Amino acid sequence: MSEQAEKANFDPAASMVQFYDAMAQAWARAMNNLVASEGFADAVAEQMQANLETMGLMRKHVSELMDQYLQQMSLPSHQEVLGLAERLTRLEMRLDDMDAKLDEALDCLRALRKPEKGKRVNARPKA
Repeated sequence: MSEQAEKANFDPAASMVQFYDAMAQAWARAMNNLVASEGFADAVAEQMQANLETMGLMRKHVSELMDQYLQQMSLPSHQEVLGLAERLTRLEMRLDDMDAKLDEALDCLRALRKPEKGKRVNARPKA
């Protein structure tokens, strides 16, 4: 009767879950051991270095192509736009300085033209 009870209580899904859990644990241990090894770290570092070098070459090549394209289309490059922005900033600062000096000069002129109390300012200078 025990064999029949075992057959009646047999759950194939539970067996699959146990099998899956055991496999997952085995793969996790294997991957942890692999990733923790020095050889894996060296291999990843070499691959990353190769990728970075390739990306640097690609970036340089794309930049050269973009500069050629912009020149052919008579458009400014990034560096030219930055240079123009710097020049405009300096020009704006100079205009602000000139505006401040002009305000100071106008204030001085107004102070000289302001009549003192009780004195009348002649509209026409004496000849």
